[in-house]
Amino acid sequence: MGTLSGGSWLGIALIAVGAGGVLSALFHSLKEMSRARLESIAAIRQQPSATRRVDAILADPEAHATACALPRVLLNLVAAVASTFAVAAFMQSELTPEAQTGPGWREAVGGIALASALIWIFGLLIPQSVARHVPEATVYAWSLLIRGLYAVSSPVRAVGGLVDEIVKRLAGRTDVDTSHEIQQELLDVVQEAREEGQFDEREKSMIEAVVNFRNLTVRQVMTPRTEIAAMELTDSLSDVTAYIRTCGHSRIPVYQGSLDSIVGFFYVKDLMRWLAGDASRGGKTFDFRSILRPAMFVPETKTVRETLHEMLASKVHIAVVADEFGGTAGLVTVEDIMEEIVGEIQDEYETTPDAGGSPIRLNREARTAEIDARAYIDDVNSSIAPLGVELPENPEYETVAGFVAVTLGHIPSLGEELKIPGGVIKVTEAEPKRAVRVLLTADLPRDNDRSDSMDDSRIEPVEIR
Repeated sequence: MGTLSGGSWLGIALIAVGAGGVLSALFHSLKEMSRARLESIAAIRQQPSATRRVDAILADPEAHATACALPRVLLNLVAAVASTFAVAAFMQSELTPEAQTGPGWREAVGGIALASALIWIFGLLIPQSVARHVPEATVYAWSLLIRGLYAVSSPVRAVGGLVDEIVKRLAGRTDVDTSHEIQQELLDVVQEAREEGQFDEREKSMIEAVVNFRNLTVRQVMTPRTEIAAMELTDSLSDVTAYIRTCGHSRIPVYQGSLDSIVGFFYVKDLMRWLAGDASRGGKTFDFRSILRPAMFVPETKTVRETLHEMLASKVHIAVVADEFGGTAGLVTVEDIMEEIVGEIQDEYETTPDAGGSPIRLNREARTAEIDARAYIDDVNSSIAPLGVELPENPEYETVAGFVAVTLGHIPSLGEELKIPGGVIKVTEAEPKRAVRVLLTADLPRDNDRSDSMDDSRIEPVEIR
């Protein structure tokens, strides 16, 4: 079995496990660290060489983590072999040197068991705990070793990169988009911070809105066609002034024939200028075309971010949303877009949330939610999650009103109810063509029967009471 004693083999195993544990801690720390915190530590310590190493690590943390992982595998293998010889030496210590035959299957099993225990404790549990609590300090303290491993492992990393590229091409993926995963991780961090009391609910909602902003489309924020307040191109001056007094808007779309033919926008301030210059016109009759501003059109599938940039660049506050057939789907304003981040912006003509203007009003104690039927299903599900109820999503509809109508198979009436897994939806306000507001009442939770998923086949209408 060689000249080394069992104690020597055990010492080699412990050294290998310890070194592997350090590399494991560095690997997990590189995965868990916060860039901002690590940069802050480097700024506070003010050590130029360490700061340069930190900058290099932050430029490609994934590659540096891989550099720490490669030798860790070799060290674990050394630990397993050394543990096997150590166990064999201890088990055969009573035998004469001539009778010692080296590790057999029993010694191999014992060595693997010993190595597994050592690696589990010193190479996994302790390093993960270090990475969980002080990842940035660990990376900073061992930055010289990390950079050294990165330098010497470049040939191996090159081979690994080649293998990774081959696998990606065989799988049909030439580029991996991790933006969604990063976005979800950020939302998880925000939720954890909210639970720890670092944010209040409003701040949390605002941060989530900013993160989700890039995925929003104009269709999700627009005022739908059915709620557009507009004027006909042939309206007289008396019609216009009477309409202004009742509608409460300062910018009004003007159409010719139908809403699908919006020819421009009428600004109330332009009419004021026109009226102020009445004497200089010599009694000229009112003509809408003389004061109309050109309409800006955007497709309903355009992202809100792109639309906002385009509207700001064009210095317009309102645009027409066009559907795929060229008709008018709705209107979108800069205010509509900003409300997605900062919440409802109300002027003197709008109702307050207490007066029913809030899309979703949750009452956890009563296990109810008053919902504006125009609200989108995914927004509603995010808000009613505390009640343990989830509305199903389906390509046939996007809003609560659509869900109710599609499920019932007809336009809902006032007071009509719809039984869903985990609760009941009741129409509390309706118009001839759609539901306006609904009341969701969640069932009391049961220990052995919680509805975590929704199945359209389990949804059934309830007769009107």
